[in-house]
Amino acid sequence: AFDRRRAVERKHGRVAMAAVVGTIVHQNDIEFDGYLSPSANLKFSDVPNGVDGIRAIPTAGLAQILAFFALVELAWMPASKYDGDYGVGYFGTEVKDPEEK
Repeated sequence: AFDRRRAVERKHGRVAMAAVVGTIVHQNDIEFDGYLSPSANLKFSDVPNGVDGIRAIPTAGLAQILAFFALVELAWMPASKYDGDYGVGYFGTEVKDPEEK
């Protein structure tokens, strides 16, 4: 039970770090060019900062985000891998040397 909690805490920490980077980028008005949803004529620059930003995303877009999260959680990086080695290194590169891991 303790090993599972440790693995889940490690994963939650990684998600929290990614969320902080996303918040910092968005709060500093660093945005992608182009459209978030061409069919809804919604540009990335039209999405407001903060919690209101989630309300601006179309329902189909939120469904795609949740489906991707489910894929990552259940298939690619399951919390049942207690060692924390998900097969990726820094910025997606593979680390082959066990000493470097």
